[in-house]
Amino acid sequence: MLYVMAARRIQAELEPDRIVMTIELLTERIETRLPNRNLPKVARDTRAAAADAVSLATAIPEPILWIRIVSGFLALAMIGVVAKLAYHLKFTQADGWAMLDGINSGISTLIYLGLAVLFLFTLESRIKRRRALRALQELRALAHVIDMHQLSKDPQWHEHRESSPWDKENEHMDPYLLGRYLDYCVDLLALIGKLAALYAQNSQDGVVLQAVEEVENLTATLATKIWQKIMLIDTLQATRRG
Repeated sequence: MLYVMAARRIQAELEPDRIVMTIELLTERIETRLPNRNLPKVARDTRAAAADAVSLATAIPEPILWIRIVSGFLALAMIGVVAKLAYHLKFTQADGWAMLDGINSGISTLIYLGLAVLFLFTLESRIKRRRALRALQELRALAHVIDMHQLSKDPQWHEHRESSPWDKENEHMDPYLLGRYLDYCVDLLALIGKLAALYAQNSQDGVVLQAVEEVENLTATLATKIWQKIMLIDTLQATRRG
Protein backbone atom coordinates (compact mmCIF):
# COMPACT_ATOMS: atom_id res chain seq x y z
CA MET A 1 0.00 0.00 0.00
CA LEU A 2 1.01 3.58 -0.56
CA TYR A 3 1.05 4.61 3.08
CA VAL A 4 3.94 2.19 3.67
CA MET A 5 6.15 4.77 1.93
CA ALA A 6 5.40 7.24 4.68
CA ALA A 7 5.66 4.69 7.48
CA ARG A 8 9.10 3.23 6.71
CA ARG A 9 11.00 5.80 8.74
CA ILE A 10 8.54 6.04 11.62
CA GLN A 11 10.96 4.31 14.00
CA ALA A 12 13.29 7.31 13.69
CA GLU A 13 11.14 10.32 12.87
CA LEU A 14 8.18 11.04 10.66
CA GLU A 15 9.11 13.06 7.60
CA PRO A 16 6.31 15.51 6.73
CA ASP A 17 7.41 15.87 3.10
CA ARG A 18 7.16 12.12 2.56
CA ILE A 19 3.68 12.03 4.05
CA VAL A 20 2.53 14.86 1.77
CA MET A 21 4.12 13.19 -1.25
CA THR A 22 2.38 9.90 -0.43
CA ILE A 23 -0.99 11.63 -0.10
CA GLU A 24 -0.47 13.40 -3.42
CA LEU A 25 0.34 10.10 -5.14
CA LEU A 26 -2.68 8.44 -3.57
CA THR A 27 -4.95 11.33 -4.61
CA GLU A 28 -3.74 11.02 -8.21
CA ARG A 29 -4.47 7.28 -8.22
CA ILE A 30 -7.94 7.77 -6.79
CA GLU A 31 -8.76 10.49 -9.31
CA THR A 32 -7.52 8.25 -12.13
CA ARG A 33 -9.36 5.07 -11.12
CA LEU A 34 -12.49 6.59 -9.57
CA PRO A 35 -13.06 9.84 -11.47
CA ASN A 36 -16.84 9.84 -11.11
CA ARG A 37 -17.02 8.95 -7.42
CA ASN A 38 -17.07 11.07 -4.31
CA LEU A 39 -13.84 9.65 -2.92
CA PRO A 40 -11.51 11.88 -5.02
CA LYS A 41 -12.95 14.96 -3.27
CA VAL A 42 -12.23 13.37 0.11
CA ALA A 43 -8.69 12.63 -1.08
CA ARG A 44 -8.23 16.27 -2.10
CA ASP A 45 -9.52 17.36 1.30
CA THR A 46 -6.97 15.04 2.90
CA ARG A 47 -4.23 16.55 0.77
CA ALA A 48 -5.25 20.05 1.89
CA ALA A 49 -5.35 18.88 5.51
CA ALA A 50 -1.85 17.44 5.07
CA ALA A 51 -0.48 20.80 3.92
CA ASP A 52 -2.10 22.52 6.91
CA ALA A 53 -0.89 19.83 9.33
CA VAL A 54 2.71 20.03 8.14
CA SER A 55 2.71 23.82 8.40
CA LEU A 56 1.04 23.90 11.82
CA ALA A 57 2.96 20.98 13.33
CA THR A 58 6.19 22.72 12.34
CA ALA A 59 5.07 26.10 13.68
CA ILE A 60 3.63 24.97 17.03
CA PRO A 61 6.99 24.11 18.69
CA GLU A 62 8.33 27.56 17.78
CA PRO A 63 8.18 30.15 20.60
CA ILE A 64 5.49 32.82 20.49
CA LEU A 65 7.75 35.86 20.39
CA TRP A 66 5.46 38.51 21.83
CA ILE A 67 4.79 36.35 24.89
CA ARG A 68 8.51 35.68 25.36
CA ILE A 69 9.32 39.39 25.01
CA VAL A 70 6.70 40.48 27.54
CA SER A 71 7.83 37.71 29.90
CA GLY A 72 11.41 38.91 29.54
CA PHE A 73 10.45 42.48 30.46
CA LEU A 74 8.53 41.22 33.49
CA ALA A 75 11.49 39.09 34.56
CA LEU A 76 13.75 42.14 34.29
CA ALA A 77 11.23 44.08 36.36
CA MET A 78 11.38 41.36 39.02
CA ILE A 79 15.18 41.63 39.08
CA GLY A 80 14.83 45.38 39.47
CA VAL A 81 12.44 44.96 42.40
CA VAL A 82 14.80 42.50 44.10
CA ALA A 83 17.71 44.94 43.60
CA LYS A 84 15.65 47.78 45.03
CA LEU A 85 14.71 45.66 48.06
CA ALA A 86 18.35 44.76 48.65
CA TYR A 87 19.39 48.40 48.37
CA HIS A 88 16.58 49.44 50.70
CA LEU A 89 17.64 46.91 53.32
CA LYS A 90 21.34 47.66 53.14
CA PHE A 91 21.69 51.39 52.58
CA THR A 92 18.62 53.23 53.75
CA GLN A 93 18.48 54.72 57.23
CA ALA A 94 14.70 54.66 57.54
CA ASP A 95 13.05 53.58 60.75
CA GLY A 96 11.90 50.02 61.22
CA TRP A 97 8.25 50.58 60.33
CA ALA A 98 9.07 52.43 57.12
CA MET A 99 11.57 49.74 56.16
CA LEU A 100 9.04 47.00 56.92
CA ASP A 101 6.43 48.79 54.84
CA GLY A 102 8.86 49.08 51.91
CA ILE A 103 9.78 45.40 52.13
CA ASN A 104 6.12 44.38 52.25
CA SER A 105 5.38 46.51 49.18
CA GLY A 106 8.33 45.03 47.31
CA ILE A 107 7.35 41.46 48.12
CA SER A 108 3.78 42.13 46.95
CA THR A 109 5.15 43.54 43.69
CA LEU A 110 7.34 40.46 43.25
CA ILE A 111 4.38 38.15 43.78
CA TYR A 112 2.26 39.98 41.20
CA LEU A 113 5.09 40.04 38.69
CA GLY A 114 5.75 36.34 39.28
CA LEU A 115 2.09 35.49 38.72
CA ALA A 116 2.10 37.54 35.52
CA VAL A 117 5.18 35.69 34.22
CA LEU A 118 3.61 32.33 35.15
CA PHE A 119 0.38 33.31 33.39
CA LEU A 120 2.25 34.25 30.22
CA PHE A 121 4.20 30.99 30.14
CA THR A 122 1.03 28.95 30.65
CA LEU A 123 -0.72 31.16 28.07
CA GLU A 124 1.82 30.11 25.45
CA SER A 125 1.28 26.43 26.18
CA ARG A 126 -2.50 26.89 26.17
CA ILE A 127 -2.42 28.65 22.80
CA LYS A 128 -0.29 25.89 21.31
CA ARG A 129 -2.52 23.22 22.81
CA ARG A 130 -5.66 24.86 21.45
CA ARG A 131 -4.16 25.05 17.95
CA ALA A 132 -3.14 21.39 18.01
CA LEU A 133 -6.47 20.18 19.39
CA ARG A 134 -8.42 22.15 16.79
CA ALA A 135 -6.33 20.62 14.00
CA LEU A 136 -6.67 17.12 15.46
CA GLN A 137 -10.44 17.59 15.65
CA GLU A 138 -10.47 18.38 11.91
CA LEU A 139 -8.50 15.18 11.21
CA ARG A 140 -10.95 13.22 13.37
CA ALA A 141 -13.87 14.66 11.39
CA LEU A 142 -12.14 13.79 8.11
CA ALA A 143 -11.72 10.18 9.26
CA HIS A 144 -15.45 9.99 9.97
CA VAL A 145 -16.20 11.39 6.49
CA ILE A 146 -14.13 8.60 4.94
CA ASP A 147 -15.99 6.09 7.07
CA MET A 148 -19.32 7.48 5.88
CA HIS A 149 -18.26 6.99 2.27
CA GLN A 150 -17.40 3.34 2.79
CA LEU A 151 -20.46 2.48 4.91
CA SER A 152 -22.71 2.17 1.88
CA LYS A 153 -20.28 -0.06 0.03
CA ASP A 154 -21.76 -3.55 0.33
CA PRO A 155 -19.48 -6.39 -0.81
CA GLN A 156 -22.57 -8.57 -1.38
CA TRP A 157 -24.52 -5.94 -3.31
CA HIS A 158 -24.38 -7.95 -6.54
CA GLU A 159 -25.98 -10.90 -4.75
CA HIS A 160 -29.01 -8.94 -3.53
CA ARG A 161 -29.13 -5.77 -5.62
CA GLU A 162 -32.92 -5.86 -5.81
CA SER A 163 -33.28 -5.63 -2.03
CA SER A 164 -30.41 -3.18 -1.52
CA PRO A 165 -30.75 -0.36 -4.07
CA TRP A 166 -29.71 2.41 -1.68
CA ASP A 167 -26.20 3.03 -3.00
CA LYS A 168 -26.24 3.92 -6.69
CA GLU A 169 -22.43 4.00 -6.83
CA ASN A 170 -22.37 0.22 -6.40
CA GLU A 171 -24.38 -0.19 -9.59
CA HIS A 172 -21.38 0.58 -11.80
CA MET A 173 -18.68 -0.89 -9.56
CA ASP A 174 -17.49 -4.46 -10.09
CA PRO A 175 -15.99 -6.39 -7.15
CA TYR A 176 -12.43 -5.51 -8.14
CA LEU A 177 -13.15 -1.79 -8.31
CA LEU A 178 -15.12 -1.97 -5.07
CA GLY A 179 -12.11 -3.60 -3.44
CA ARG A 180 -9.86 -0.83 -4.71
CA TYR A 181 -12.31 1.77 -3.40
CA LEU A 182 -12.22 0.23 0.07
CA ASP A 183 -8.47 -0.18 -0.12
CA TYR A 184 -8.08 3.53 -0.87
CA CYS A 185 -10.24 4.31 2.15
CA VAL A 186 -7.85 2.27 4.31
CA ASP A 187 -4.88 4.17 2.84
CA LEU A 188 -6.49 7.54 3.53
CA LEU A 189 -7.27 6.57 7.11
CA ALA A 190 -3.71 5.38 7.67
CA LEU A 191 -2.33 8.65 6.34
CA ILE A 192 -4.65 10.66 8.57
CA GLY A 193 -3.18 8.74 11.50
CA LYS A 194 0.30 9.73 10.32
CA LEU A 195 -0.75 13.39 10.07
CA ALA A 196 -2.04 13.23 13.64
CA ALA A 197 1.28 11.74 14.76
CA LEU A 198 3.08 14.84 13.48
CA TYR A 199 1.57 16.82 16.36
CA ALA A 200 3.00 14.37 18.89
CA GLN A 201 6.47 14.32 17.38
CA ASN A 202 7.67 17.57 18.99
CA SER A 203 5.17 17.88 21.84
CA GLN A 204 5.37 17.00 25.51
CA ASP A 205 1.81 18.15 26.23
CA GLY A 206 -0.09 15.24 27.76
CA VAL A 207 -3.46 16.51 26.49
CA VAL A 208 -2.17 16.76 22.91
CA LEU A 209 -0.51 13.35 23.09
CA GLN A 210 -3.74 11.79 24.31
CA ALA A 211 -5.71 13.45 21.49
CA VAL A 212 -3.19 12.15 18.95
CA GLU A 213 -3.54 8.65 20.35
CA GLU A 214 -7.32 8.89 20.10
CA VAL A 215 -7.13 9.87 16.41
CA GLU A 216 -4.69 7.03 15.70
CA ASN A 217 -6.93 4.53 17.49
CA LEU A 218 -9.96 5.82 15.60
CA THR A 219 -8.32 5.48 12.19
CA ALA A 220 -7.03 2.00 13.07
CA THR A 221 -10.49 0.87 14.22
CA LEU A 222 -12.21 2.23 11.12
CA ALA A 223 -9.56 0.65 8.88
CA THR A 224 -10.12 -2.73 10.55
CA LYS A 225 -13.83 -2.53 9.74
CA ILE A 226 -13.04 -1.81 6.10
CA TRP A 227 -10.53 -4.66 5.95
CA GLN A 228 -13.31 -7.03 6.95
CA LYS A 229 -15.23 -5.95 3.84
CA ILE A 230 -12.14 -6.39 1.66
CA MET A 231 -11.63 -9.90 3.02
CA LEU A 232 -15.29 -10.68 2.33
CA ILE A 233 -14.87 -9.53 -1.27
CA ASP A 234 -11.83 -11.79 -1.67
CA THR A 235 -13.77 -14.70 -0.18
CA LEU A 236 -16.73 -14.17 -2.51
CA GLN A 237 -14.43 -13.92 -5.50
CA ALA A 238 -12.66 -17.14 -4.53
CA THR A 239 -16.04 -18.88 -4.08
CA ARG A 240 -17.20 -17.79 -7.53
CA ARG A 241 -13.99 -19.00 -9.13
CA GLY A 242 -14.31 -22.28 -7.27
